[in-house]
Amino acid sequence: MLAARLVVALVGIPLLLGVTFLGGWWLNLLVSLLTAVGLLEFFHLATRWEIKPLVPFGLLAGLFLIPVAYLNKGIPAWATGVFTTGLLLLFLARFPRVKVVDLAVTFLGIWYVGGFLAYLPLLRLLPGGAGILTITFLLTWANDTGAYFCGLLFGRYHPWPDLSPGKTLAGAFGGLAGSLIVALAVGPLFLPEPGYWLLGGLGLLASLAAQAGDLIESGLKRQAGVKDSGWLLPGHGGILDRFDSLLLVAPVVYYYLVVFLF
Repeated sequence: MLAARLVVALVGIPLLLGVTFLGGWWLNLLVSLLTAVGLLEFFHLATRWEIKPLVPFGLLAGLFLIPVAYLNKGIPAWATGVFTTGLLLLFLARFPRVKVVDLAVTFLGIWYVGGFLAYLPLLRLLPGGAGILTITFLLTWANDTGAYFCGLLFGRYHPWPDLSPGKTLAGAFGGLAGSLIVALAVGPLFLPEPGYWLLGGLGLLASLAAQAGDLIESGLKRQAGVKDSGWLLPGHGGILDRFDSLLLVAPVVYYYLVVFLF
């Protein structure tokens, strides 16, 4: 499994960083592809919960968020109203076959996958965006790598046995250490004149967001009774399995930098 993970990383990381450097619609295209696959995986999980999400509407709405966020340099408030109205009209049109819980899970998928991934192009639009998006990836990967190896070597105590039995307290601290090291050591190369307190806060929040994102997806899979959200990436599972941490890290980094740096 480790060999498969390394092969995917050797192919995927240069691709992701290359598209990050190009930015623009190249990045939007890649994020749109990730969104489409991630939404299909999420809606497949929903069927395992015995829920029937409105897949075509959810896909279109989630994909619509990417260019809308990019062109508006933020996620406009009216998008929530448009999606809510659309879902309620579908509820009327297909009553009683569509249940309220179907609408709710469709709405959740739109924002959980499409809404959070839309922050990747938004990070790229910030001043020095290529570097900011790169450090966002590095913080996420450092957390995941630190958590994996520390958990593997030192993990004894499992604080979330029902939610994610493989996660350990040592892994949590290892992930935190990894993000903090990257933030303090590499952050100055990518961020304009940052202070070490700001970098330390960035590393701390990025690690907490990454671990929360990982646990959230573990909970979704646990309730669906599956090990992986998909099969697209050997050794990793699906897109949600690989990007679950980044889903929360991206908006956290974005708002942290907007508030404290820009």
